[in-house]
Amino acid sequence: MAAAPRPSSWIWPRPAKLLDGRRPCSQALGWPPPVQPSSWMGRRAPAKLAAAPRPSSWMAAAPQPSESGAEDVHHAHGVQAAAEEPKEKVAKKRKLKIPAPDKVKKKTREQTESIDVKKKPQPEDQKEKKKLKKRRKKKTITDVLATSNPAPGSPSVLMSLLQSHFTGMRSVIEQEELQLPESCFLMSNDLTHSLSSYLKEICPKWAKVQKRHTQTRSVVLLIVCSSALRTIDLIKQLTTFKGEAKALKLFAKHIKPEDQIKLLNKSVAHIGVGTPGRLSTLIEKEGLSLQGLRYLVLDWNYRDQKQRRMVDIPEVKAEFLKLMESAIIKKCQVDYTEAGSCDKCFEIRKYSTNATTMCNCVVSFNISKMFLGDVFFYYGLINFHQNLRRYMDSRDDAQLVGRKNGLKAPSSYCKPFAYDTNDVPVAPCGAVANSMFNDSFTLRYNFFTGAEIEIPLLRKGITWYTDKNVKFRNPKMNTTLQQAFQGTTQPSYWQQPVYGLDPADPYNNGFINDDLIVWMREAAFPNFKKLYGILNRAHSFFSHGLPAGNYSILISYSILTPQCLGLGSYYFPVLYFHGRKEVVLTTLTWFGGKNPFLPIAYLVSGGVIFIMGIILTVVYVKVGRGGQIMEE
Repeated sequence: MAAAPRPSSWIWPRPAKLLDGRRPCSQALGWPPPVQPSSWMGRRAPAKLAAAPRPSSWMAAAPQPSESGAEDVHHAHGVQAAAEEPKEKVAKKRKLKIPAPDKVKKKTREQTESIDVKKKPQPEDQKEKKKLKKRRKKKTITDVLATSNPAPGSPSVLMSLLQSHFTGMRSVIEQEELQLPESCFLMSNDLTHSLSSYLKEICPKWAKVQKRHTQTRSVVLLIVCSSALRTIDLIKQLTTFKGEAKALKLFAKHIKPEDQIKLLNKSVAHIGVGTPGRLSTLIEKEGLSLQGLRYLVLDWNYRDQKQRRMVDIPEVKAEFLKLMESAIIKKCQVDYTEAGSCDKCFEIRKYSTNATTMCNCVVSFNISKMFLGDVFFYYGLINFHQNLRRYMDSRDDAQLVGRKNGLKAPSSYCKPFAYDTNDVPVAPCGAVANSMFNDSFTLRYNFFTGAEIEIPLLRKGITWYTDKNVKFRNPKMNTTLQQAFQGTTQPSYWQQPVYGLDPADPYNNGFINDDLIVWMREAAFPNFKKLYGILNRAHSFFSHGLPAGNYSILISYSILTPQCLGLGSYYFPVLYFHGRKEVVLTTLTWFGGKNPFLPIAYLVSGGVIFIMGIILTVVYVKVGRGGQIMEE
């Protein structure tokens, strides 16, 4: 056993005093090492060494165990690798002669030294070092995430994430559309809740909400998380909250989108839990509708085994931002097109035969912080182009000033809305007046006891002074306003004539009606908002503004006037041009409302003009005088 030649790549237990594991074997075991070429590692053994006799129990022979268990593993692998190769070569190399052992020992000494010195850094060792560096980097990232203190998710964190992602990809106007007001968020995350207790706090009337939901392909509560395993875990935690509600798993692992779409169409689901990528896919394929969605929960602070949150995983973060941009942000605004119970009115309004059908709907929302000072109530339209040239020209300014000639003979620009089918002139004429927004609203504050109070709104004083007193005037009359408009008819899309727009206030009728004047000032962009009313702070409860709490907007659709019903009217159709309707509550600062587009545009234009002025001045000073001399 001891006389058998040993390749230099075998590693034996080093003495306790030796620190270098690659010292010559003669120093470790006291016998001279065998001859080995430099290519011994991983190749066939030399023929001269293969003929050495081996006992049958060689494979089981192993060096004595050392003090460290890690070294024993390397020793065993070295013995097995070296033992297998000579055993295969014994039958092939029996006739070869073995030279004298003294010569072999001399060669071995020389080449062993060269192997130890020249071939010490191996390419495999370099690969292992690179792998170790990568592992260290991953560990440092994980350690940083693990040591970061968990903090409650806030609207500012989400908005900053969206802004940093879309800053270089979107214009200023498009970035404004991605902004969400704080009223869209429910502040109840303090890191002490379980999922069920958290949902009970943000949705205390879940039993009623669940019973009202009867739509397929839609959910009331949507929870977005990072992985399929987390989805299953969250559904288990919903047991004490959901009651009789049905929860769906919406993730991509082992489930095809077509199967999930069939499941959504088959029955009514109330809760959906899924990953951002699969939710985006279902929304794009119209398998999941957000019409009935009322609550969106983000699994923000959960960390996986690598201590990563949902937004710390690159692929999940990209899918999450796509989901927020394409679907969620548009629904988080107080959009009442199909929200809440207004979806029934939306379906009714598709067909003109249902014009006499009455429909009421309510949209609820929450304000987290008090609105101090004056509060302005706006209605908004999306994808409604008031800036088209033919649309803007379709009006008669002479008629709106109150001239009788304009009443009897409207301008040709108003065609085809100048006369009705009986050739009676229309007042006011044109496409702008004919498409006037005619939804009306009743804003209410909901107390915790269940009682409600109507919020008073000022419906006058919402126009520009020049519009009210210069551009719009009623015709001169000796008797009543109705007689002044005698011989004219109302626009075809209106529910009442121009002299009956506000029966409660006779001084707010005709061409000087505030709602009409606000609508007749065309918007510059397809997505716009117009002022509907201002909070009446004469009421003692609202003297300082709107308090934080729960609110609701009551909307009613009928052919009757809002004053007859005492309610608002859901009438303005947006289906045909793929538009949306929304409501905006806001306040003003000393600098006005939030509209950064014009200041940015003016600053950029002014800066360009200033730079061009400097350049032209320099050119004139250097070249201009020389040009005058040449002319002389």
